[in-house]
Amino acid sequence: MIIVKDLHKTFENNHVLRGIHYHVHQGEKIVVVGPSGSGKSTFLRCLNLLETPTRGEIWFDGQLITDPKTSINKVREHMGMVFQNFNLFNNLTIMENITLAPTKLKIMSKEEASENALQLLQRVGLAEKADAYPGQLSGGQKQRIAIVRSLAMNPRVMLFDEPTSALDPEMVGEVLDVMKGLAESGMTMVVVTHEMGFAREVGTKVLFMDEGIIMEENEPAEFFNHPKCERLQEFLSKVL
Repeated sequence: MIIVKDLHKTFENNHVLRGIHYHVHQGEKIVVVGPSGSGKSTFLRCLNLLETPTRGEIWFDGQLITDPKTSINKVREHMGMVFQNFNLFNNLTIMENITLAPTKLKIMSKEEASENALQLLQRVGLAEKADAYPGQLSGGQKQRIAIVRSLAMNPRVMLFDEPTSALDPEMVGEVLDVMKGLAESGMTMVVVTHEMGFAREVGTKVLFMDEGIIMEENEPAEFFNHPKCERLQEFLSKVL
C-alpha cells in the first residue's frame, strides 16, 4: 500500500532521514520505535507529505505522491492522521469537528456525515459528548475524538504520531484500547510510539529507528526477545 524508496530529509544542515526503504502492506500494523531525535516523526510525516522529502520516492496505492503533479490533498483523504496534540477546533462541537471534512469535501451529505459520526462516537464510547466542545473533554477523550475525526473520512491507512505522549498516564489506556480495536478491524496502521506494550501486542512488525535510518525490523516476539543490533539492545535495556 505504501512504498518508500531512498527517502532523505534534510533541515538546513541537519540530515534527519538518511535513505529509508520500506514497504507497508495492506492490513499491516507497523510500529516505529526509537530514541528522541531518531527521525521517527519526520518519517511518518513524510508519508503524507506533511514534510516534503528532500530526496526519494513515496508511492501510495500505486500512485507516486512525491510527483509534484499529484494532488496531495486528494491522497490525504485516504490517509488518516492522528497527532500528539489532538488538533481539534476548539470553537466547534465534537460533532462539528467530525463532520467538517466529509461535508466540506462533499464526500457525504450532512445527514450521512452526522449518522456516520454518531456510529463512530458510539464505537469509542463517547456518543454522549457529540454536542460538547473540546475544552470540556479530558486529554484521553480528545484523542479518541481525534481518531474518530480521521476515521470519518473512511481512510485506507491510519498514521499515528506519538498519540499518547501528551496524555496523563491514566488516560493512555483508553486511547490504546481504541487503537487496538482499530487494529483488530483490519485497518492498515503506521504508529510512532513509546508504548512498548502496544508495539509487542498489536504490531505485525516493529521498526527501530536511530540516526535517520531503520536499524532493525522484525516481528514483535523476535524484536523484543532477540534484538540483533547492539544499539537496539541498549535501547531496550533502558525502556523495558
